[in-house]
Amino acid sequence: MIDSVSNLAAQQLFKTNQLEHQKKLQSVEFQNPTDSLNRASEAKAFDGVIGKFIHEVDAKHKVAAAESNKVLLGEADNVHQAMIASQEAGVAFNMMVEIRNKLVQSYQELMKMPV
Repeated sequence: MIDSVSNLAAQQLFKTNQLEHQKKLQSVEFQNPTDSLNRASEAKAFDGVIGKFIHEVDAKHKVAAAESNKVLLGEADNVHQAMIASQEAGVAFNMMVEIRNKLVQSYQELMKMPV
């Protein structure tokens, strides 16, 4: 009698383990080989966005410097345009620095997270 009860218990335990094993197999997501390619393209897209933004800020500074030089050399009388270009370049630069600070802060918070 004890042997038959222990056999039933062993069979139930075996079935339970099989069900858990099947659930684990179903829950496992197989990595798609294209995932790494998508991540690489996302990194390139992020790099492209940041690079484009930096080039735009640099272009604004060059325009502001050119306008200021024209006014200083007496080639142009439009001081307002030079001041507007200078302020626009300054605002763009400050925004770029703030974005960089937020990205660095986010990275540091991610590094502090326990794994």
